[in-house]
Amino acid sequence: MLIGLAGIAASVPASPGAFIPAEGCYLGAYIRLDTVTGGDIDAFEQLVGTPHATYFRYVGYGAPFPFRWVRDMHSRNILPHIAWEPNDGLEAIRDDDYLRGWAEAAARTEGPIFLRYASEMNGTWQAYSGKPEEYIRKWKVVARVMRELAPNVILVWCPFATPQRPIPDYYPGDEWVDWVGVNIYSVHHYDGDPRKPADDDPRTLLRFVYDRYADRKPIAICEYAATHYCAACGQDVTDFGLKQMTRLYESLPTEFPRVKMINWFCVDTVGSGLASNNYSLTSSSAFLERYRELVDDPYFLGRVPDAAEMIAELPPTTPPPAPQETQPGELEPVGPLELPPREPRETAVAEPPPTGHALALARLGPVDPHGLDIAIAGAPPGSVAGLVEILAEPGEELGVEVATFYIDDQVKAMTNVLPFRCQWQSDNVEPGVHQIRVEGLNRYYNVVVEKTVSVVVAERD
Repeated sequence: MLIGLAGIAASVPASPGAFIPAEGCYLGAYIRLDTVTGGDIDAFEQLVGTPHATYFRYVGYGAPFPFRWVRDMHSRNILPHIAWEPNDGLEAIRDDDYLRGWAEAAARTEGPIFLRYASEMNGTWQAYSGKPEEYIRKWKVVARVMRELAPNVILVWCPFATPQRPIPDYYPGDEWVDWVGVNIYSVHHYDGDPRKPADDDPRTLLRFVYDRYADRKPIAICEYAATHYCAACGQDVTDFGLKQMTRLYESLPTEFPRVKMINWFCVDTVGSGLASNNYSLTSSSAFLERYRELVDDPYFLGRVPDAAEMIAELPPTTPPPAPQETQPGELEPVGPLELPPREPRETAVAEPPPTGHALALARLGPVDPHGLDIAIAGAPPGSVAGLVEILAEPGEELGVEVATFYIDDQVKAMTNVLPFRCQWQSDNVEPGVHQIRVEGLNRYYNVVVEKTVSVVVAERD
């Protein structure tokens, strides 16, 4: 029997360990760039002949939480898997309104979520590679917030299969990690270079991580694919790819029973211009047929099992709270602010804003039941300077439960804590006119109101 994931979440302890299948391995895939199915789950599952228990997508750190996508996965009894990547480096990772708002949104989905934060950290191609101590410190910032606000989030730590030597240096510790993952690709040539032939056994690549962590953590192959066309040598390499995929999938039940999830990366990176291999299952009849045969086994779980078939492990020890991180020139995060008086105040700008934009008020005025007011606390009359608080108050008739704040079209914060507010260090932008946009979202995360205001950031002395 299958039940909805929100129902599972309510029927087992609020522990990521509760979503480890006692027997078998979750079957998963990445299909959002698959040109044959257009990313459609029903079309993909019809082609491969079996449902899948999990699908993943990439989200850049700083982007909003993909609420509607997660809820859609839960409604299908699918475990959503988010690869959350700080592509601009670790400097932006701190305990702030964005991180807390993101966690609050995750919690509101009311179902389990695999969160693969900052994966492949051992690879030099990542902006967050090369500083293991800093990586671990930032991991703990994210883990503390998720444990506090979103206990439904399953934290997945995931290196690339190679280089192997630095992998243990980045491990945050058992108390900070729920699952251990690894990304493995079976390529015909390394780096798209015809001078670098490759024939690695994927089982050998998996074993390095498996032997170190499987005794105490469930293992996830977060990304796997074998190529059937290699642009480096310009050849069809279907036989090579079939051999590699067969080796790995057939070995999981007997050699690697602690591997509890495997995801196929279904992308033609040659056709898309991303890289030099075609990993698409759907564009190769031989690959599609072999994949169907490999996963046509009860061991591979096509949907999430009933809660009674899960391992109800005790939750990991919650790490102790740590001091809030701040950046030079910023104040420590504070609790919800008391709304200023509702009588109108003077504006915080000294010159007319661009056509079509409202003014940002220094204090909130009367709110239209179907409107949205935006105010700036801590701003002197006529300009904005230093650290200020942006406040937003929607009309009572709108049913707004979440607010997203943008500064010049860049996401600054997402929060469901009333009153809606966002700290802004205006000294970090150039003096002059800037736009603040606030979106109000209802309980289904549909935008029901939006407003843009203009402010003038004062010249600095």
